[in-house]
Amino acid sequence: MKVSELMPVTLKNGAKFYTICRGNIPALKLELTFPAGRPFEHKAGIATATLQLIKGGTKSKSATKLAEGFDFWGSSVNFDFYIDTVGIKLFALEKYLPQVLPLLVEILSEPSFPKSEIKLYKRQQKEKLKSDESRGDVIAYRSFTENIFGPNHPYGYNSTIESIEAFDQDDLMAHFKKGYSMDECKIFLSGCFSNDTANMVMNALGSVLNVNKPSAILEIPATVPQKRYWHIPKPDSIQTSVRIGRTMFTRNHPDYVPVFVLNTILGGYFGSRLMQNLREKKGLTYHIYSSLDTFMLDGYFLISTEVDSNRYRVAVKGIYDELDKLKQKLVSAKELSSIKNYLRGSFLNYFENAFGFSELIRMLSLEGGAKAFDELILGIENIQAEDILKVAQKYFNENDLAEITVGKI
Repeated sequence: MKVSELMPVTLKNGAKFYTICRGNIPALKLELTFPAGRPFEHKAGIATATLQLIKGGTKSKSATKLAEGFDFWGSSVNFDFYIDTVGIKLFALEKYLPQVLPLLVEILSEPSFPKSEIKLYKRQQKEKLKSDESRGDVIAYRSFTENIFGPNHPYGYNSTIESIEAFDQDDLMAHFKKGYSMDECKIFLSGCFSNDTANMVMNALGSVLNVNKPSAILEIPATVPQKRYWHIPKPDSIQTSVRIGRTMFTRNHPDYVPVFVLNTILGGYFGSRLMQNLREKKGLTYHIYSSLDTFMLDGYFLISTEVDSNRYRVAVKGIYDELDKLKQKLVSAKELSSIKNYLRGSFLNYFENAFGFSELIRMLSLEGGAKAFDELILGIENIQAEDILKVAQKYFNENDLAEITVGKI
């Protein structure tokens, strides 16, 4: 079956229901995603808080009772934040799903957001923020995203003590009612299960009545002019955190595939140029990578590493040298063939089992549609070295990149 051939069923409340039945071990994963991330917030941080506090209790059960209910039947629930969307994942044995599915339905139907849980969450978040602000790698990443997007952009703002304290129970309930509307929900049931189990899930989740006018994307502020260089002193650090990158685009941009391949060549896997030259040959760092992250509204390219504070300038120069090579010389036929083989192998991981395949379907349902994967594969197969050179020259001029370092002066 092609990825593009998998079509959802629409439940009676409007939710889209996908099933991926594979394997012979009667275990399953049930994931629900909602458009309730940062672009839909009316207050900074409310999306994350709602997701984490939805498990804080219902009208009839405390957070402890809910947790004990899942644990007793050998099940687990994860609450995942994907920036634009949020996900709730239930892992369970098929035979125990009738016992734990009602708990999930109860969480989705009548969360109460107890004030005691809100108070505990705020205390934990402030402690986490205090810890994060002492770490050079976290400071560097927070500064990078704020710099390239702007401090008021949903992808650029950072949590503060003030933003943690700013929301209350009414804010959480308002975000839940809008963001967790079932007619905007996508449900993915994967694993080994019977038709009766699939029908049970459809009936149970199709009966959840939270169907409201969905949250609209709030007005997105214009991206602010980024600083070219930015050093944040951290005298007590042994290493210097280095972040170099820029804003890019969404997955459906015509240059996505060649930049995706370029990123893989540069720093997207263990055998990449950055790893081979800065780690293996020069011994400048233990780990260095580059990434191309795409979201609903935008995306970014990022090179990231931690380097001995006495040698970070050498490492930074080495990074720009590798970028210059991509802008000045065609990738060899041997290297391009090797990269294509690597990517073919990495994509096969999605088809190894039902859980991996459902993760692929989830991502594609949110970014570019189900055909996006087939188009990505075809694009990679057909890409030429000239395509990579072209996008390298287009997007990776040094003056277009933000460079942020955190460490000793």
